[in-house]
Amino acid sequence: MGKKRVELKRIQNPSSRHATFSKRKNGLLKKAFELSVLCDAEVALIIFSETGKIYEFASNNDMTAILGKYRVHEEGTELSSSTSLQNVKYHQSGIEKLQEKLNMLQRKEKNLVGEDLELLTMKELQRLEKQLQMGIKRISDRKMRIFSQSSKLLVQKVRSLEDENKKLQTKLGSRGESSTSVQESASVRQTNLHLGLNTLPSGPSEVTGDGDNSHIGETEISNF
Repeated sequence: MGKKRVELKRIQNPSSRHATFSKRKNGLLKKAFELSVLCDAEVALIIFSETGKIYEFASNNDMTAILGKYRVHEEGTELSSSTSLQNVKYHQSGIEKLQEKLNMLQRKEKNLVGEDLELLTMKELQRLEKQLQMGIKRISDRKMRIFSQSSKLLVQKVRSLEDENKKLQTKLGSRGESSTSVQESASVRQTNLHLGLNTLPSGPSEVTGDGDNSHIGETEISNF
């Protein structure tokens, strides 16, 4: 049979209660010692009996140092918790303010398009009307500036295209004149050639005088 489980409640019999306390106290002190040795941990254990007697264990036998370290840790934890709480409240307040600004901007946006005007007073309506008029004037001025700039750019482009067109026409005209002069020169050379051929003698020249003049006709042909 397995070990019977002990019910966790106060032991009514004083003798049994004292025996159980002594047994379990020794076991707890032993476990604390083993934990400090095996795991190189700083362990502090304090036990008060029902009669007020104290039992304690401290690793390295330095209870004061361990308790001092514990107090520093607790103070730091409390300070950190307090600081964290203050930060949460601060950020929460900032979020609420941003939400209010967002709601106000949304209302103004609706008012600018003519919505949710029922809650506005006459003074607020007049202020809104003035803002809209100023906005329309700024928009018109901006449109006129853009139109003026666009017109200037178009005029510059047109002038640039006209200049390029004139340059192209000049180049084409010079090329046409050069081609015409070349054709006329070729025609003149061809005409001169025909005229020269027509002036040649039809046969050998007659020999008159000395024998040196017997090749006059051939000389004229070769010179031509």
